Amino acid sequence: MPQKKTTTEAKKKSASAPEKKTAAKKTAPAKKETSVKHATAAMPLKEKKAPNPDSVFNRVMPYILMIVALFVAVCFLMSGMTGSVGGAIRIVLYGLFSTAAWFVPVVIAIEAVCWKKDVERGEVTSKWIFALVVVTFIAVLMHVFYVQSNGIPSGEVSFNVKELWQMGIGSEEVSRMGGGVLGGLIAALLLRLIGIAGTLIVSIALLFTFTVFLFGLTPRALGIYIAYYFHKKREESAKKRAEENERLKPYYTPVRRDKDWDEPTSDSGHETAEEPAAKDKPKKKKPVDRIDTLEEPEDLPPFDIDVDPFEEKEEEEETEPLPASDYTPASPIAEFIPMEEEPEVRNELKEVFGGERRQSIPATAAASAVPSAAEAAVSAVPDAAELELMVERKRLSELEAEKKEAENAPEEKEPVREYVFPPISLLNIKNEPQNVDISEELHKNAVKLVETLASFKVRTRVVNVSRGPTVTRYELVPEEGIRVRSIANLVDDIALNLATTGVRIEAPIPGKSAVGIEVPNRIKETVYLRELIEKTTFKQAASRLNVVLGKSVAGEPIYLDIAKMPHLLIAGATGMGKSVCINTMIISLLYKATPDEVKMILIDPKKVEFSMYNGIPHLLVPVVSDPKKAAGSLHWAVNEMERRFEMIEDVGVRDVMSYNKITEGDPEKERLPQIVIVIDELADLMMTAPDDVEDSICRLAQKARAAGMHLVIGTQRPSVDVVTGLIKANVPSRIACTMASQVDSRTILDVAGAEKLIGKGDMLYSPVGFNKPMRVQGAFVSDSEVESVVQFLKSACGTCEYNDDVMAQIDKEAARCGMGKKGSGASPDMDDEDMESDPMLRPALELAVESGKISTSLIQRRLSLGYGRAAKLIDKMQILGYVSPPDGQKPRTVLITKQQYMEMVLKKDDFE
Repeated sequence: MPQKKTTTEAKKKSASAPEKKTAAKKTAPAKKETSVKHATAAMPLKEKKAPNPDSVFNRVMPYILMIVALFVAVCFLMSGMTGSVGGAIRIVLYGLFSTAAWFVPVVIAIEAVCWKKDVERGEVTSKWIFALVVVTFIAVLMHVFYVQSNGIPSGEVSFNVKELWQMGIGSEEVSRMGGGVLGGLIAALLLRLIGIAGTLIVSIALLFTFTVFLFGLTPRALGIYIAYYFHKKREESAKKRAEENERLKPYYTPVRRDKDWDEPTSDSGHETAEEPAAKDKPKKKKPVDRIDTLEEPEDLPPFDIDVDPFEEKEEEEETEPLPASDYTPASPIAEFIPMEEEPEVRNELKEVFGGERRQSIPATAAASAVPSAAEAAVSAVPDAAELELMVERKRLSELEAEKKEAENAPEEKEPVREYVFPPISLLNIKNEPQNVDISEELHKNAVKLVETLASFKVRTRVVNVSRGPTVTRYELVPEEGIRVRSIANLVDDIALNLATTGVRIEAPIPGKSAVGIEVPNRIKETVYLRELIEKTTFKQAASRLNVVLGKSVAGEPIYLDIAKMPHLLIAGATGMGKSVCINTMIISLLYKATPDEVKMILIDPKKVEFSMYNGIPHLLVPVVSDPKKAAGSLHWAVNEMERRFEMIEDVGVRDVMSYNKITEGDPEKERLPQIVIVIDELADLMMTAPDDVEDSICRLAQKARAAGMHLVIGTQRPSVDVVTGLIKANVPSRIACTMASQVDSRTILDVAGAEKLIGKGDMLYSPVGFNKPMRVQGAFVSDSEVESVVQFLKSACGTCEYNDDVMAQIDKEAARCGMGKKGSGASPDMDDEDMESDPMLRPALELAVESGKISTSLIQRRLSLGYGRAAKLIDKMQILGYVSPPDGQKPRTVLITKQQYMEMVLKKDDFE
């Protein structure tokens, strides 16, 4: 038995084992199924693709809806001309809505107009529902009116669908009645539940609400629109009243009359016999403090008698003569009003008293009343002191009004004088001897060259000699089989045999099949700037940026066009002519271009090179000597470049010259002068703010040519940490004066040779497009000549007026340098002055809301503001969260809706 029991248990275990395996197998798929469920549940988390309002379907759909609306309307108007489809549509709509079906084509047309906006907001389905509700409740109201007009009790309104359908479609004998199936059923339900009054209230309320929703509004938004409309009307009315009062203010000024003027007095000190007659006079009224209209005010108290202090007229009605004993003559007017002042004082009185208003004395008055009236007339007319005080008040008020107008009016600036080119006589003339016999020196050097090369088994012959101001080039042609490199390797041996330094070999000469050996002259000539400016080539050059450089080895004048460079890098050791070369270019610009054509920004970290140019009319700002302000100037130049590109893009041209040509006759378009930015010492700037300076220079060098902005950069330490690879790659034109080493020469020109120059303006010029640099002797201009030209311009053109907006922007950008901010592209950090409320903030924000986008150039054009103020407005709008941060050259996105803007205007929280 025990054995059998054991066998049975074993069988159970063996049977249970497969079950466990099966369970295990079943468990695994269960886990898998769970994971699939989780994955399926996670799928809906993906964002649904937003509908594209610019797709073909969404562009065509409004036209289709408009056609459908037109067809449905024709179905109602011309029932016999729309076929079976039109008849079916007409019967169905009449059966559902009865006469309210006429509103179906209207709501379809509304949806066609609002289709694009509804697609953008994802409200297409809801709009169709709103349209259905609107038409239904129109039908409900029509059914309620039908029930009311036929005297049907609310509790007995029919729910018979067939009957409602027949009433809706009508027939030839019976016209359409009620509200159709939908309108009738809903109306019957409401009438039985809440009665006729409740049905009307609910139906009208829902009809109004859903009609507002149908137009894409809400009741609250509609209220805001209405309130904003009346708010704008009140503002315009108040503005007109203020302008009218301001216009009339100089003509009517407040005058307060003395309280005793209207009280009659008597010289005798006692009352007259006719006291009641005096009491019958009109009561004294409150004097008028201000007259706001041109019409004569009616509340002024009339004069009681006809007394004019300036005209002697007879009384209109004769009075009885008075005894001499009872009559006290009034003091003569001549005592306080001189005759020569009569017209002026009379006019003043007429303005004060509102003109000539008279009332004659009635003939029935008692004779004794005349003395009292006369005395009253005398007392009514002010005496001399009072009259003078009154006139003085009038004049003071006029002076105050003129003073306020003068304060509010913009300050009259000194008229800008026309630019006068400095006379050429301010520059020094060449006074060196012209005829010097140098033929012997040239022949001697040519023979030595041939003999020296022959001693090294290099056979050559001299074919030409070109003598320049400081260097003579001997052109040699080697015999066949002689390698050019063998001549170039003998430069030191040639210098030794000629007993000179600075020998340079150009092998071969560009454009010639010859080798040039440049040997310094024993008698050197100075190239004066005046000599080259007087040349016809310089005068007739079309470019306003054509400047003098110097003379070539062959003695030909060399000019360069900065616009074609388009940026220039000048390097040289101290005292080798780098600063003189830059001064030559600046003086050339003063002789070539007017301030309207060319503007300059001079950056002088050394503070001694360009300080003499302060005050010339070509400067946008004073000479910049602070390194941080210099970095800020470059940041401003980047912002100005972007602004110019926006303006050029708006016109549809490619560069600033074409822009100026197209907009020449348009007074609304700003003329854009070419801007030359001259940096005397780049190394100091790179030590102060390397990242800011390098980034700005690279951006300007890459893009600023088309915007009419050009860089001229000078440095005396052309190491790789100053003239970086990015700067070299973006500044294609180079000039190298004498260098300290071959490494520096390769840094600037990418070739050796600048270290062998002889100094004093001797340079290698490598413009864009040249394979090999050209040797040039730079023109010389002394400090006294520069001072003479600058002083002439200051005296001829008057005081230089710098651009305040540019200076403010440079100061603002300078404060950001070294703080990890990259100019205006970073998030704005406005100071307390900028955070103050600007009165133009509201118009700028209104412009942004209306146009849907905003940019600095748009504010400048539409609001007639300068660039600095427009940029501050955009910065403030960004800080307040109204517009988005900058996105390259794209306009900023407006982050508030028109409804939110109108709410802010009504609250006046952000603009007060």
